Amino acid sequence: MFQSVDIGSASLPERPPTPSEANQLRFASFFAGIGGFDLGFQRAGMTPVFHCEIDPHCQLVLRRHWPEVPLHGDITTLQAEDIPQAEVWAGGWPCQDLSHANTDRKGLKGKRSGLFHDFVELASEARPRWLVLENVVGLLSAEGGEALEAVTDELEEVGYLGGWFACNTLDAGLPHHRERVFIVASYRSESAYKFLSNCRERYRDSPPGGAKREKSGSDLRGGTAEHDPLLVQRRGGFGYTKARDFSPTIRAQTGGHQGGHSDRPILCRQELDVGRVRTTDGLPRRMDGRRGRLIGNAVAPPIAEWIARGIIAVEEGHEEQVKGQQVKTG
Repeated sequence: MFQSVDIGSASLPERPPTPSEANQLRFASFFAGIGGFDLGFQRAGMTPVFHCEIDPHCQLVLRRHWPEVPLHGDITTLQAEDIPQAEVWAGGWPCQDLSHANTDRKGLKGKRSGLFHDFVELASEARPRWLVLENVVGLLSAEGGEALEAVTDELEEVGYLGGWFACNTLDAGLPHHRERVFIVASYRSESAYKFLSNCRERYRDSPPGGAKREKSGSDLRGGTAEHDPLLVQRRGGFGYTKARDFSPTIRAQTGGHQGGHSDRPILCRQELDVGRVRTTDGLPRRMDGRRGRLIGNAVAPPIAEWIARGIIAVEEGHEEQVKGQQVKTG
């Protein structure tokens, strides 16, 4: 049985003890991208043993930072017996057919987001103890609201039970609005329920996730926000956003017209002119549109680290030690 969990909108928790080297959990990363899950899990004390990623630019990043970890390019050609043993499997499967940015989204029936089925087939054969999955909030409404139910039903059919929750990069102390859905499940055990039951306690007392922040980004690290509005690119040119303490989500617009006015930056049939934004906002000189896309698709490492430490806490019986504590985001 899967359940949704309201974990609030606050800072992430204090770190529980890192497992000893002998007891480190191993993880395999699918749809690995540039390694957001990998970096967060490794920071938590887990050991990477496998990558699966098809994008050649992402592969370069993975090989640079994890040169000893086996890398497979295409999940559709991957066999379960070729995946090293790992207690945890993680993956942010493709979102294009689920995203609100796609006006003709096909949900899990789409060629790209439908790769979820390939992942589950592999998991049903290998049976890792834990699965951690990530996707856009469009998963909640895709296919008339049935896509998420189809995901959880398919996981249940192969023995995985757990729940899902939404988490924003703002909650992790990053000055960027990007909400994502995370699914945590365990194979034929109540381990995922133990993780999820402590989600709210691992956050400090805060309003529910749907509650409006009185001051957006009030829990962010000091020094991340300036008093001046942020410059963003919109359809037809550039403008300033009223969100002064964090960057709104930059999204694609498939149509040629955007009705009304919004503080959210929109890219309509054009590439983000990073060079111009770099001059104004001081982005790194090496940042370009390709790197921006890869970063935008990546899982936020602080959130991945929080999830990994929660799993470690359950595995080592330290659940009670992390209740009511806050994360250090500095």
